Amino acid sequence: MKKAAQGNTSNPFETVSSKNIINVIAFRYLPFWPIFVLTIFVSLVSSYFYIHYQTPIYESNAMILLKDQQSGQMDMSVLQALGVSSSAKTVENELEILKSRTLMQNVVRETKFYTQIYAKGSLRDILVYPVPVVFEVLDEQKLVNSPNIPISFERIKQGKVTVDGKDYDFKSVMRTPYGNFLVKPMEGLNNVYSEPISGEFYMQIRNIKSAAGGLSGALSVGVAAKQSSLILLKFQDQVPARGEAILNALIKVYNNAGITDKVSTADNTLAFINERLEIVTREMNDVQGKFTNFRKTEGFVNVSEESRIFLENVKSNDQRYAAIQVQLDVLDQIEKYIVNKGTRSGIVPSTLGVTDPVFSQLVQTLYAAESDLISLRQTNGENSPNIVAAKDKINQIRVSLIENLQTLRQNLITQRNGIQQESNKNNSLLKTIPDKERKFLDIDRQQTIKNNIYTLLLSKREEVALSRASAVPDSRIVNYPDSKGSPVKPLVFNIYLFGLAIGVIAGVVFVLLREQYNQEVLFRAEIERVTGAPVIGEILHDESGKTFVIKDGSRTIIAEQFRALRTALNFIGVHGDKKTLLITSSISGEGKSFTGLNLAVSLALTGKKVAMLEFDLRKPKISKMMDIQMEPGISNYMAGMATYEQILRPMDDKEIKNLTILPAGSIPPNPTELMLNGTLNDMMSRLKADFDFILIDSPPIGLVTDAKILNKYVDACLFMVRHKYTPKRYLNLIENLYTSNELVNVNIVFNGLKTRGVLGGTRKAYGGGYGYGSGYGYGSGYSYGYAQEEQGSSLGARIKRVFKKDK
Repeated sequence: MKKAAQGNTSNPFETVSSKNIINVIAFRYLPFWPIFVLTIFVSLVSSYFYIHYQTPIYESNAMILLKDQQSGQMDMSVLQALGVSSSAKTVENELEILKSRTLMQNVVRETKFYTQIYAKGSLRDILVYPVPVVFEVLDEQKLVNSPNIPISFERIKQGKVTVDGKDYDFKSVMRTPYGNFLVKPMEGLNNVYSEPISGEFYMQIRNIKSAAGGLSGALSVGVAAKQSSLILLKFQDQVPARGEAILNALIKVYNNAGITDKVSTADNTLAFINERLEIVTREMNDVQGKFTNFRKTEGFVNVSEESRIFLENVKSNDQRYAAIQVQLDVLDQIEKYIVNKGTRSGIVPSTLGVTDPVFSQLVQTLYAAESDLISLRQTNGENSPNIVAAKDKINQIRVSLIENLQTLRQNLITQRNGIQQESNKNNSLLKTIPDKERKFLDIDRQQTIKNNIYTLLLSKREEVALSRASAVPDSRIVNYPDSKGSPVKPLVFNIYLFGLAIGVIAGVVFVLLREQYNQEVLFRAEIERVTGAPVIGEILHDESGKTFVIKDGSRTIIAEQFRALRTALNFIGVHGDKKTLLITSSISGEGKSFTGLNLAVSLALTGKKVAMLEFDLRKPKISKMMDIQMEPGISNYMAGMATYEQILRPMDDKEIKNLTILPAGSIPPNPTELMLNGTLNDMMSRLKADFDFILIDSPPIGLVTDAKILNKYVDACLFMVRHKYTPKRYLNLIENLYTSNELVNVNIVFNGLKTRGVLGGTRKAYGGGYGYGSGYGYGSGYSYGYAQEEQGSSLGARIKRVFKKDK
């Protein structure tokens, strides 16, 4: 039987179909709807105050286009033709640069946001922008983070501002422990602040790093679309106009950095060209001096046709020789850069004249790798894996570059030696020419070579200078900074939704703590899950305080339940000669006496003679409930101090016919021993002869053994379990008594059932709502029109019971 009970009652809501989740949820939580209303209301009110205490955050957006490196950069064509190394800009690199600390620190310097003004409010402090006064730091190295410094603008129209109780004129120096500042009025002050500014304000001073860190946290940079060079900038701030100003400053600083990089590249090339021009100029002056001296000493020389042919051949070789020498000089400069530079960033020297594409590509790769290292250092520590990997990559490129440089140098030297051999042959031919003519041709050849080199360098210098002067940013603004009209934080809908969820969860937790994790028995299913003893009746909790809840003609719910219990006695074998019924419980207070009296009245109403024995000799209650004398009683009879007739108390005077009470009598010091003296047998024999039903109200079996002594006289046992009172651990005691047959024919009455939920004081018919017991309510859940409505308690009383522990 127990196994069957366990299989059918796996949860306290087994009678509700698990296929209908709505019914399950309704049964479990709907009776507690006032709790859910309360928790949801509190959560939504808390959400309301949270929203109004939070500072609204607005988002400003801007979009820039990173120019294509393959087109649209005519200003770089000259440098590329010169072989000047420059790294192609990639979207990924530029994203990191835009988020770099260095760039954001320059934004702080540009906007002067190392000082911020706040207006004190009743709920929160408000950031002021634009500010009427600008504080320009004189030495940013001395900036120190400050506490809140009081500031007043009440004398702003007089050209004064009060900081920490001291007045400062515009364009004066404000000296503080946190830094020295030049006080300047905001541009257009007269148009914006036409009246003195009242209110309570304070100023915060932050060093450049702290201010930049705060701004970096509010900046997000990303690609606007896949496989595009559009970059989307977003900045979140309390003041939309301030966010737009920061994005404008960021774009400006970023473009200036790009222009500075281009100018630095051009300056590096100009420096190399100017250095070569100085050398070539000195060589030209030397050749020109030789030529002048020759003309002075030798006069005019008539060059023969043979000499002219020789001179033309030599000029071609000399031009080739000079070009190779320029390339060798460039290679020497680049090698010196690679060997002596280490891992420091900088501009790679010009590759002017070097035509090898592999070498030029390696130089550009080195520059790109060093640029990546600079970007990584903005967001990573020096010993981080990313930095170490970038350094290793640069070292590998340098090794490859030096190897390629040496190979290229060897090839150029080989070419130069070949040209030198041709020149030696020409020199041997020159010996056949008269000595005077030969000297003239040699000087003229040198002069021509130097003039060509000088002209080339001058031309390139002008081109580089033109490129430097026309340097433009590598990006252009697609969408200027603009802000949304509504704040992005706090998200009002999401917060209210979250508050609603918290309210529902709080209600669920309340129900779980109240029922599922309660240590007392709440559901009939909990009884059936532990013990195989059948539950033959469920009795409502009676709040009237009356001793009798059943009488002739009564149609209340609880009266009908006692009639149902009376009927159930036939099915457990209590009828005819089997007339004795023991009523016991685990602990005191589970309703034995109340149930026993009302069951006795119910039996008496059928015309049967009923005897009710008050056998709880230690703590008798029936005598007090019936307002009858307790002595003489059962204890007096067993002690030989009273006769059988003396202890009978007919209830005719209480208008309860056919019911006789046998009171407990004097409280004995040794009830158990008194019950074993033999007189109990005679008394039970006479009672069985005189009455149709005998009900015995015994002490709790979990505390004393009196019920076990009485067990041999009874035909069935009603074991009381009180809702939300009987500890669950005592259900194991019932199961042990049931399986061991220590008590005969054990049956359970689930007593004191209450409406589930709160504010449920009015009960209509059987179970005026979802309740405990069988799962649907109080009994079957239907009234068939014969049950009277019970008077419910007032709304105030119901509210008081919401959080009150049921007794």
